[in-house]
Amino acid sequence: MKKKVILYSILSVLFFISCNSGSGEYDTRAVESIDKLVAVIGETTSLSYTVDGFSVNNDGNESIKYSDVYLRGSNKLFIENNGTKGNVSLWYNGEKFAYFLYDKDEYDIIDAPDNTQKLIDSIHSKFGINFPAADFLNPDLTDDLFDNYDQLLYFGEEEVDSINCIALEATNDKHILQIWIEKDTNLPYKMVIQSKINENKYYEAVYTNWTLNPKLPDIMFEFLPPEGSKRKRIAPTN
Repeated sequence: MKKKVILYSILSVLFFISCNSGSGEYDTRAVESIDKLVAVIGETTSLSYTVDGFSVNNDGNESIKYSDVYLRGSNKLFIENNGTKGNVSLWYNGEKFAYFLYDKDEYDIIDAPDNTQKLIDSIHSKFGINFPAADFLNPDLTDDLFDNYDQLLYFGEEEVDSINCIALEATNDKHILQIWIEKDTNLPYKMVIQSKINENKYYEAVYTNWTLNPKLPDIMFEFLPPEGSKRKRIAPTN
């Protein structure tokens, strides 16, 4: 019996080390879980989901945001957001990006890249706008985790809100990233990001109402400014 325990320990160590990638350590079971998630989302022709987000900034101020997200193909996106910082909707039809601030009755429409992933990257980089669950829409998510985190660990099955999930954790010198993936669907259920350098900063999101390949009409992704609203140029953050 003792020999079996020793052999199992050796195999476990070899299993983990076999997924070392230069300067990082990545459990192959965690990598496989992320790859499955990316594959499920990548194989859809359309997608919708809900995100309930909670965040705390550097100063300890809390905020919440509820988002309903709709995507179709590689270049259609519509998001409804409401929460502490007000209600705002975002539209993208493959050519133009539009946003509307309901509380201020303001909007803007700008030229946009030709696919959703480029749009998310460019709008976030230039204007600081966050797109709910954007990381999970990225086909290069696994590689990005390798590039940005020193470890990716697998913690096995864990029940979250009565849902059976696979629990993962990624770490670097600044952040701890925790991801729970619903075991039955391979879709993300919850994510938590904690700062190692600021005890206040925290982000948590729960992803629900996943619908794969829904029928989403063209008009959903087109924005028409409401009568009486005023156009105000969106200001770059950089």
